[in-house]
Amino acid sequence: MTSEERFSRSRNGCLQCRRKHYKCDEKQPTCSFCSNRGLGCQYPSGLKWVRQTRPISSRHRPRNSTISRDSGEQLSRRSPSVLLTDLFRSDEDKLAWEYYVRLVSSNIPALDGPDNPYRQLSFTALSSPVLLETIVCIATEHMLNFGLVDVSTAARHQQRMLRTIGQNLQLIESGDTCETRAIVTTNNPAHEALFAAVILQGVIVAQSADGVLEPHVRCAAFLMEVLNHFRQVPHNILGRMTVQRFAMVDVMLAISRQRRPFSPKDFVLHLPDAETWDHTEPSFHKMTGCPQPLMCLLVRISHLACDVDDRLEHCASISDLLSRAHTLENDLRAWGEHYPAHSSEQGIRAPLDILTECFYWTAHLLLARRVFQDHTRSPRVQHLTRTCFDLMGQLSTGVGPDSSLPQPFYLAAREAITLEDRAWVRQKHESMTNYYREQQRNLAMQLTQRIWEIEDQQFRNGTAVQSDKLIKKLDRDSCLFIF
Repeated sequence: MTSEERFSRSRNGCLQCRRKHYKCDEKQPTCSFCSNRGLGCQYPSGLKWVRQTRPISSRHRPRNSTISRDSGEQLSRRSPSVLLTDLFRSDEDKLAWEYYVRLVSSNIPALDGPDNPYRQLSFTALSSPVLLETIVCIATEHMLNFGLVDVSTAARHQQRMLRTIGQNLQLIESGDTCETRAIVTTNNPAHEALFAAVILQGVIVAQSADGVLEPHVRCAAFLMEVLNHFRQVPHNILGRMTVQRFAMVDVMLAISRQRRPFSPKDFVLHLPDAETWDHTEPSFHKMTGCPQPLMCLLVRISHLACDVDDRLEHCASISDLLSRAHTLENDLRAWGEHYPAHSSEQGIRAPLDILTECFYWTAHLLLARRVFQDHTRSPRVQHLTRTCFDLMGQLSTGVGPDSSLPQPFYLAAREAITLEDRAWVRQKHESMTNYYREQQRNLAMQLTQRIWEIEDQQFRNGTAVQSDKLIKKLDRDSCLFIF
């Protein structure tokens, strides 16, 4: 390298040259420096800000002023170092990162707070390109839904993020067995960051109208195995948060597709232990809205429903499965014994507790529909559905924990049979979607209405038993993700 080639970085050069303080010849798509060294050449891609033409809903603000002040002070303390280093490709990327810190990070957990690990993750991302790309992409998708950027900008950020994730995955897949063991034993921070970036794809998919999560969860399951997290969860807060999110996303996606979770049955988070997961930081309950023991019961329901389907397809006896189902139902009722039959008897309650009870009665609904094979119009299913609706009606839009309500809501919504209940579902859906702007909610509502049509038609034709098979096919063919 001659002295003429090395001096202050070029203003419009690629990221590799800027970081190494080499002058970039700015050739597209790959500069000479990166080409000669076989490096991935990436150029900055700034945000294109557009003027807002209509008022933005209140969801565009943090959940409470205390969190806003705390994160603002944290940003102000760190800003000088951020401005003096090459942590961001452009000022627009830095603005997107700050947007995530102040606004988006409060939306992801069920309960926001000063120690929100999703906010802490943004500072970890300052030393991890793959995490930083992901956070900028999450923020850009959120801004797109509020009319603050255009579609092409969001698409560029997503392409850039996926390219970075792909390059990091190739490094793992190309390693031999010894290198893979080294990753496990050394708890490589770079691979922990990659795992977090992959599982956070669910946040991006939920905001987009055409996103698909299945490949990302499969990839996350591969990384869980590589990092040995199915058997031993990391002790650091951000690592625990990522593993916990994977566990919940995995079971929610399995329920949505009417299949088994990707996780093995001996996954440590599938063993109920509230003291370890709900009462230590980060709290599984506060992050997801569903206590960890209840999540374990949902996993059992998912597996047992698949076992019942397998037996029915082979015309085999299911008496042993019914015995297991009754045991599971008893375990579920024992866990939720503090919830009365009528939620109105409990008086004023915290939104997080209401959300938890929504998950609880949704578990009963899944048990009735998918394990005991009750029909939609059965008295038990309709009682459970109205119980869920009564609880969900108590969660006003934007209260905070209702950001984790979509999965229970749309699972209960598909069981609505009266015009009154369906009108309420549409109204609640519109209220939540206008506030949170997640595009996958619209896909979930379209699927719900399609299920209503199937149920009505099969009921009129006297072939109601066939509706569950049609609905199952719709679920398994679906690409939507709403948690």
